[in-house]
Amino acid sequence: MLILKHSTIYHPNKICQPYTNIAAKALYCSHGGIRRLVLAALLFFFAIGIAAKGEHAQYINVQTDSVFITNEANDSTTFAPMQSDSLGDMSANTRAPYRLDKIKVGRGITFVGIPLVIAGIFGKSERHRVYYLHNDFSPKFKTSVDDYLQFAPAALATGLKFFGLPGKSANVRYLTSSGFSFFIMAAFVNSIKYTANQMRPDNSTRNSFPSGHTATAFVAATILHKEYGTTISPLYSIAGYGAATATGIMRMLNNRHWMSDVFCGAGIGIMSTELGYLVSDMLFKDKGLIRPDKEEMVDLRTRPSFFSIRVGGVLGQQKLTMPESFKQILGQHQLLMQFGTASTVGVEAAYFFTPHIGFGTSWQLVGHHVKRLDKVFKEPSPTANFPSNTVFSFPRTGINELCASAGLYLSLPFSQRWAMGGKLTVGRNSIKDITVTANKAGIMAAVGPKDTYYSFRPYSASWDFLTIHGNKALLLGTGLWCTMAYKQNYCWRAYVDFNYSRNKFTATLDPHGWIKQAYTSTKQGDESISETIKKNMVQIGAGTVFSISF
Repeated sequence: MLILKHSTIYHPNKICQPYTNIAAKALYCSHGGIRRLVLAALLFFFAIGIAAKGEHAQYINVQTDSVFITNEANDSTTFAPMQSDSLGDMSANTRAPYRLDKIKVGRGITFVGIPLVIAGIFGKSERHRVYYLHNDFSPKFKTSVDDYLQFAPAALATGLKFFGLPGKSANVRYLTSSGFSFFIMAAFVNSIKYTANQMRPDNSTRNSFPSGHTATAFVAATILHKEYGTTISPLYSIAGYGAATATGIMRMLNNRHWMSDVFCGAGIGIMSTELGYLVSDMLFKDKGLIRPDKEEMVDLRTRPSFFSIRVGGVLGQQKLTMPESFKQILGQHQLLMQFGTASTVGVEAAYFFTPHIGFGTSWQLVGHHVKRLDKVFKEPSPTANFPSNTVFSFPRTGINELCASAGLYLSLPFSQRWAMGGKLTVGRNSIKDITVTANKAGIMAAVGPKDTYYSFRPYSASWDFLTIHGNKALLLGTGLWCTMAYKQNYCWRAYVDFNYSRNKFTATLDPHGWIKQAYTSTKQGDESISETIKKNMVQIGAGTVFSISF
């Protein structure tokens, strides 16, 4: 007799370790949130304390004396106030003049974090597709680097100011903007964490959504971007957002967060910084600004190089045919399984040697949905030969794939704001496995010299009944995209990709895994069946990109 579970999808969120002490639970769960709130409060009150000590002309770092610099080329006069910074004085002779009318108070706010928040919210229902990211690709990964890396971009920005390199804001304005940014982020993250009540992947606590580490890292990265990336070099932005992205990835590899937690945390971090700087704009107006943005919008005709975070979907309908040797157990089904749609996330970067030609690389994780596999067990064939009294379950409903590629990148700009692009890449993919588990219980028996007798001791056997494992293969790819410059160095991009690989799948069927538990004196139970299936994997993907051009 075949017994099938009503709920075939195992979800770790249903496992929760109860707390007998409510106060202990609150203290344990809120430790990370308290740390971020304390950090934000210290920064904020430190800034306010400095501001309270000085006169009006001191806290905006503007002296009463000024000079007029005449530009003979266009016969215009530029007003350049002489400024000094307490973390690194610069004389009027060494500081480059700038136009104050280039600094548009309050108009630099962007909304690039909102799509990341939306992706995190809608991605909560898809998180089971990438649940096994940790076990599939780095089961032994464990590091505390992410605990410190989250603060690295902010530490770099503060260090640059300390050693005399002025950024966008004077010291007091910088500390105020940073303090408000961290404070707003901590308020958002902690209020959502204990409202969403989402269990972590490792089943430790119910404060997974969103990721506080990732939110902190993206606040720090956006501060570095605003202070130095938009005023001196976009390479500061690349360094900051690269460190923030690495923090989010390590949170997933440490099995502490779902991918949806990381995306939502990143978006909250960016938008919190935008709000923090907006508050400073309203408080300080045009005072305390040292460097203007180099440009309001990146020119895609001369700066097509980019670093991007990709989110999209993949269409795939490849089918794995049922091996003939499996039909004596699984019955007369034509298909073993079929790949369905997939969710994909990743990072991509390219450096262009000329305005049109460059070299780039792409790393992405694809979470394939698997169809038809459960039909073999839910709708068994009349010729199927399953072990009696067996319960089948499906720990996962998909297969993970990791793709890494590099190659030629092309850019065709239409204007300063619009450009088309394409690529030809080669790389490798690694497709992991999917398993159907079986559970069987009964009365233990022994095989004697003449017959079989029962010991009346119960047994319970659990084993992998069917496993389908992918491999590593050569990956060929191409793609097209359309880029629109947004504000500062930010860009939006929509893409279409085409990837091809020829992968080998090893299917292993073990119908007798229970025998060693059921019989005390038998060596049987190792008779598994393995078959190799080769398949051309063709993937068409599309999605959107959050990008920084440089």
